[in-house]
Amino acid sequence: MKIKEAKLSNREHIVKVTNRVMKATLSLQLMMAEIDDVEDADLTPVEQLKQQQKLIDDVMNYITDTLKLNQKEQEKLDELEFGETVEIAKNVILRVQGLSDEDIAKLTKEASQADDKSEAEQA
Repeated sequence: MKIKEAKLSNREHIVKVTNRVMKATLSLQLMMAEIDDVEDADLTPVEQLKQQQKLIDDVMNYITDTLKLNQKEQEKLDELEFGETVEIAKNVILRVQGLSDEDIAKLTKEASQADDKSEAEQA
């Protein structure tokens, strides 16, 4: 499959969805879900910081390995804000799991509309 991430380069990245890629995808999703549950955990502030640091490293490694980023693309990835990096990772995850760019755009639009509606109800 071809995945293009404009924030990194104009190049289309060829990704073969191997067992290794699927395992890495599921591992990253699991880690992200565990981080979301951190509020319920009894972690010290130091443990929380270490967990967050590991998440950043794992997200960046996942993107780098899956898209086979060259040095210039890795440098661009290093300079992105973390929110942008997570968006790239989510896009790659969804593409690896079989969604098209159109499917992802539709899901993103629906999520944005739901967020807008939720904010309006809270106001």
